[in-house]
Amino acid sequence: MGLIMEIPPYRWPTLRVTASKTWFKLRDFVYTAFPIIVIGNLLIQLADLVGLLNLVQRLLSPVTVLWLGLPMATGVILIFGILRKELTLILLASLMGTSNFALVLTPVQMFVFAFVVMVYIPCIATIAVLVKEFGYKKASIITLAQIGLAISLGGVIFHTLTFLGFP
Repeated sequence: MGLIMEIPPYRWPTLRVTASKTWFKLRDFVYTAFPIIVIGNLLIQLADLVGLLNLVQRLLSPVTVLWLGLPMATGVILIFGILRKELTLILLASLMGTSNFALVLTPVQMFVFAFVVMVYIPCIATIAVLVKEFGYKKASIITLAQIGLAISLGGVIFHTLTFLGFP
């Protein structure tokens, strides 16, 4: 005997339902990420005015420039990316002065940056869940292991692609 399933009647979505579902999805970004974007950019600009931004960039340059092959400014971006991963591109555009990344990054740098951001650490909300589930010690170990893995693999990828002659 075959399986008989009833198929519900399909209808075109109404404008009201579409608008309410769109707002439901967009609301989290507007209320959560947008203030972080504004505050993050404000903090970066303030740190730049005080001269702290250059200090942080210089301290992180052995990792970002020498090992990962990225511009010096990406160190600060990776720090702020912990708040929300999607902020990294916005902050990269802000610090580099353009959203046309091809002008300021090589294809290899774009790939390495994207890889490191993808692997390096979940956002702060995920870290909070790790703390809740496993405690501070294990959450710290997991977070540091992810950062170490991302930086290690990112450097290996950069040096391998450079060795193979990619621009």
